[in-house]
Amino acid sequence: MSSPVIAIGLDALPPTLLEQWIDQGELPFLARMMSEGSYARQKNFGLYRTENSWLNLLLGCSPETSHEWGHSDYQAGEYRMIENAACSFGRFPPFYALREKKRVAVFDIPLTCLADDVNGVQLLGWGTEVNQILRQSSPPGMMDDLIRRHGRHPVYDTLKVTAEGEETLSYRMPCAYDLENLRSVRDNLLDAVRQRTAIIRELMLAERWDLLLCAYAEIHTAGHIFWHIGRDHLLADRYRDAAGSDFMLDVMREIDTCLGGLLKDAPENTQIVLFSPHGMQANSLDLNLIIFLPEILYRWNTGKAAFRGMDSSGPVPEPHVRYTRHWSDEVRDLRTEHGREILNPPLLDANDGDPLDWDPSHWFEPLWPTLKAFKLPGYSEGLVRLNVRGRDGPEGIPPEDFAATCDELTEVFEALVDARTGDKLIDRVIRVRAPPFDGSEGLSPADLIVVWRDDICTDTIEHPTLGRVGPVPLFRTGGHSTEGFMLGKGSAFGNACRMPDITMTDVTATLLDLLDVEMPSHIDGRSVARTFA
Repeated sequence: MSSPVIAIGLDALPPTLLEQWIDQGELPFLARMMSEGSYARQKNFGLYRTENSWLNLLLGCSPETSHEWGHSDYQAGEYRMIENAACSFGRFPPFYALREKKRVAVFDIPLTCLADDVNGVQLLGWGTEVNQILRQSSPPGMMDDLIRRHGRHPVYDTLKVTAEGEETLSYRMPCAYDLENLRSVRDNLLDAVRQRTAIIRELMLAERWDLLLCAYAEIHTAGHIFWHIGRDHLLADRYRDAAGSDFMLDVMREIDTCLGGLLKDAPENTQIVLFSPHGMQANSLDLNLIIFLPEILYRWNTGKAAFRGMDSSGPVPEPHVRYTRHWSDEVRDLRTEHGREILNPPLLDANDGDPLDWDPSHWFEPLWPTLKAFKLPGYSEGLVRLNVRGRDGPEGIPPEDFAATCDELTEVFEALVDARTGDKLIDRVIRVRAPPFDGSEGLSPADLIVVWRDDICTDTIEHPTLGRVGPVPLFRTGGHSTEGFMLGKGSAFGNACRMPDITMTDVTATLLDLLDVEMPSHIDGRSVARTFA
């Protein structure tokens, strides 16, 4: 009989901060784990870093193999983007769908739905850090019972009903400039860590699971909204001292304490794996994705500005910190007179089931049939779709103009700069398909993928002919990076062992190896269990 495995995700905790805080003595339990186990940094796949970070772990392979590019679907011919509350698992099941071979408990893993062939319990959607939290459980009703005993998550508390009739949860992102509101969210996250730990403990002690898979989402949320309090950032000087403490570290200290109390009661001979599929850094993604790129594309299409700032003849205004409302409410006020005529963003409290009501790039969607190219909603790279006649709709550019239009847009994107420094904004532009009608299985719906520079975080951009966009208030001050980690402790791992860098799919392979089950042929990774023991 194999040893039980407990795998706990410390969602989006970057290895740089983990190592720094351990060295500073801030995380005594994890420091002990590090001294008694094997540790490696891991790199996830570069593209779709946000959408696919957990998916790559769950499936054990790259998007090119799984043919799953996140959890959104572009409906060609309808000019419509559908954001699903979970990944489809259309080609492969999650790795823990092991039929009768193993007893498995899964709690609160992001972007998952109930999977067939799981011998055990699946409790999904108590509180994960995603745009939509799909709440499901197997056996049915078990999540409701859990909530009656332990309470609802104190942060993820907004209920919406999707177009498909599914109930989802979300939370209203606090204003990055409202310190007292941020402090209140910090306190709620600390409470949530304690609640989550009590739930995991209850599951852990319910029976001797072959695999207990769960995650702490609170450090992910903390990274997004507290990055500017305690780390290098545009806003750091204004908030570091006023906050009184590093709110992100406060949350991580609580997780460290709770993990120590939890895992001391783990079954004998348990193999413990702590991991993060991705990390966090100063946010170089959000504003590029949800306002800068769609606005530049609209100006390129029409010669008109939907948001202020087209005149770049004067100096860039200094940023201010007097914002107090939700980010999308502030951005509504940045529309030009023309922008108010063409963009009609839904009210955030409308509860109409639209999961992207807060996203300005989504506000352009009704205009897509009239544009030559448009930006698809997404969370990592800039996904640009050309409106090709006969492919996307009856209008659009002729198919024979596809290559030339891709060339022209690439030049536009390569000319974008940070208006405050003059530094180029993008790393590269990837052309997804050569002929526009290439429908090869597994291709992204985008025709061009704009890859941003990780080291550029700005509130204002410029283009030589299309003008300036901004200043714009910052949304989430922390954004995703591709680097995570794995920390293993047990008989399959060495003591104080620093392993070479691994990949996320190596973590999947390691978990399957620890479970002593046959490795599916699509798994890209290799196990590191017993390699350095």
